[in-house]
Amino acid sequence: MKPSHILASVCRVLFPFILIFGFYIIIHGHLSPGGGFQGGAILATAFLTTYFINFKKITDLNFLIKMEKIFFLIILLIAMFSLITKGEVFTSFLPTNSELKPIFLITLNFFIGIKVASGLISIIATFIEEGRN
Repeated sequence: MKPSHILASVCRVLFPFILIFGFYIIIHGHLSPGGGFQGGAILATAFLTTYFINFKKITDLNFLIKMEKIFFLIILLIAMFSLITKGEVFTSFLPTNSELKPIFLITLNFFIGIKVASGLISIIATFIEEGRN
């Protein structure tokens, strides 16, 4: 099944804007509503629109699943490192200087966002692949 030219054109035009908006939500998650999960869902939407245009775009689902596991381990390592240094999970292990606190939150939101995006893309792409067989 081939998508319509209108859908393909609109998705190609919207793709960079959806990516920018997703990263904006991730980076500004410590200042406004949003964060890693919401931004990751938006990033997954951007990649899934290109997947709906061309079904051969996402070819290596095993790579996506491995990447999701790696980012999950990175998030767990951050949690364990903060547990060892501060005695609490997901607490900034950086000095309590007010200028360094956003760096920890932005980094954590980034890893959570990429993990959520790769997870959602792999789940939905797997459903589509299984449905086509």
